[in-house]
Amino acid sequence: MVSVDIEVRYAALEGLQADVLWEAAKEMGFPAALWKLPHHKDVRLLISTSHTGYHCQPEIEKLSSGFMLSPFEWQAEQEVLFMTGDIIITFSESGSQVSVVNNLGEEHPVFRKIVSAAKAIQSGGHLQLRHTSVSSLEPILYNDTKTRFERTVELAVAAIKQGQFDKVVLSRTKELTYSEDFQPARSFYNLAKAYPHAFVSLVNLPEKRELWLGASPETLIEQKRDGTFRTMSLAGTQSAHEKQGSLIPRYDVRWGQKEIEEQALVSRYIVECFKKIRLREYRETGPKTVLAGNLYHLRTDFEVDTTALNFPELASVMLRLLHPTSAVCGVPKEPSLKFITGIEGYDRSFYSGFLGPVQVDGETHLYVNLRTVRLKDGKATFFAGAGITEDSSPEREWDETELKCETLLKIIGQDF
Repeated sequence: MVSVDIEVRYAALEGLQADVLWEAAKEMGFPAALWKLPHHKDVRLLISTSHTGYHCQPEIEKLSSGFMLSPFEWQAEQEVLFMTGDIIITFSESGSQVSVVNNLGEEHPVFRKIVSAAKAIQSGGHLQLRHTSVSSLEPILYNDTKTRFERTVELAVAAIKQGQFDKVVLSRTKELTYSEDFQPARSFYNLAKAYPHAFVSLVNLPEKRELWLGASPETLIEQKRDGTFRTMSLAGTQSAHEKQGSLIPRYDVRWGQKEIEEQALVSRYIVECFKKIRLREYRETGPKTVLAGNLYHLRTDFEVDTTALNFPELASVMLRLLHPTSAVCGVPKEPSLKFITGIEGYDRSFYSGFLGPVQVDGETHLYVNLRTVRLKDGKATFFAGAGITEDSSPEREWDETELKCETLLKIIGQDF
């Protein structure tokens, strides 16, 4: 795999930005992903020239560069969807190309077709991401949605009091329609600007005829070039703004016993995963209050030096142990997962699964697929969940899911 520096980049790509190339790949039926890492300004585009991608075991240390995506209902022995990094281009904040990795070669007919399609889109002017307003999203109303969700919360609380489990995460959807004028690539850039601390991504899955757009605040696993492994526990939710709209200072945030215990359960779950592999050499930091979009959460960070431990496969091992974490499933895992499957009444699909770049520049960043929306056949499906404990209030848990949906809605629906 050869990275082409800015000074010697392919002349054919001159003037083409990430959004146009992503749109070209989508129109040609290629899997593609746009993403921006938390606290980074660069945007990356990956294009896989297989029309379906392929499935593989998530043995991260053995994989080449690519983008991984897994549904919520994934078991450790199952394969995940993997998009090979046939073309990976890094763009600066201003949109200029920083580096190009092209495993096809400049003369490859597929590469040339992608470039030609991108130039046609750009010259045609029908992709004007920074000048065309986003179409209005129209809600699809279901009269019993709120009642049904609150009833599931009541049943979950009853099950907890009966000793079936300590915590369970229940989720729901919110559906809206959108017109053909809706531009997901523009929404990606708007989300990246609004939420610099999130993992913002836009993924095209042509085999399923759907797109996934999101701004996740939660790292599942991270493996750095220097051997540092990281994960986090993220739970507990409250609005980051006063009723009049002003941001609540972080030092004024107060957490109730329900949120503190909810987050502690997730941290204990991670520690238990470490214990299963007899790993004691980790650093734990937190919990601390962190801002994620329009919400505050409690977060604890965990870090391991895999080089010092001679444990290069730790990321793959922990991925199998962690997913689904208690932040999206519950504690204990098996009874809470069984409860979710029996009561939610819908397929979460890739929501609360995991996604992210693998072995790109020698680093892997996988995130829990939260604050996300699926775009398919003119329908935008937003997903949101809430952690249910013995002290949960159905009304408050509904409000929490509304706040989480608003994280994306207020950006996607705005008119610049």
